Amino acid sequence: PMLTTHQALLAQTPQFDAAAAEALAFQHYGWQAQATPLPSERDQNFLLLVGGERFVLKIANAAEPQAALAMQQAVLAHLASRLDCCPRVMPTLGGATLAEIAGRDGARHWLWAISYLPGKPLGEAGRRSPGLLEDLGRSVGALDRALADFEHPGAHREFHWDLAHGLAVVRQHRALFSDAALGTLVDQLAAPFAQHTAPLLPQLRRSAIHNDLNDYNVLVGGDGDLYTRSQRVVGLVDFGDMVHSYTVADLAIAAAYALLDAPDPLAATAAIVRGYHQAYPLEAAELAALFGLIG
Repeated sequence: PMLTTHQALLAQTPQFDAAAAEALAFQHYGWQAQATPLPSERDQNFLLLVGGERFVLKIANAAEPQAALAMQQAVLAHLASRLDCCPRVMPTLGGATLAEIAGRDGARHWLWAISYLPGKPLGEAGRRSPGLLEDLGRSVGALDRALADFEHPGAHREFHWDLAHGLAVVRQHRALFSDAALGTLVDQLAAPFAQHTAPLLPQLRRSAIHNDLNDYNVLVGGDGDLYTRSQRVVGLVDFGDMVHSYTVADLAIAAAYALLDAPDPLAATAAIVRGYHQAYPLEAAELAALFGLIG
């Protein structure tokens, strides 16, 4: 079952502390670093301060196949000449992009490092102006436009966070709800999606997508006065959930997170969609399906 698989994946999360991360950074990169843990669901990430520079040390889940990491590194290499808001992969002392390390109980993990992008998560931005939301849409559109010609076998996978399987996952696990009111709410959301949105899905463009543009994988920055500060997207990070799916799903996911607690969700969505459409024009079926994908 899909949930059991996900729980098994979390059980293989690496368990390195900051001191161990510093030792690994020196061993594999020659960096005298000060490490600080960063949040991650199933992997580990550490912010490394190396003199006046910063990097992110990444330790993959023991169950993460090398092919999936190769896909992440391939997409970052693909985007390097196309976008300036994505990190770069850093080579080890031996010139490799991955190093195998030992974890607890004999587990093996892949270690790698990327450049650090300044800024703070969109989720910590106290103010989300219409201009920032439009820039978010524009940034996501530019990303999907750059990914349109990216192909990698690792992206063609069965993945529990793929929106293409969303309705099937809801139906598969619907019987697990013990709260009748919550189950009814799920039914009320799923029914119009099945009736109005699902028939549009075969018409949608498909491509490799980021698939996790939540408000902590989007970095904002920009100097200025209180009105303009942190009102520009400066980074898109964490490509670990990439999958070949509906292109417009990237926009739907970004919008769904960005409009949380928005005083006017429709206006917020319109700003994001407007920015995306400027960078990567939406097709009619994508516009029609979008609001069903957002929910």
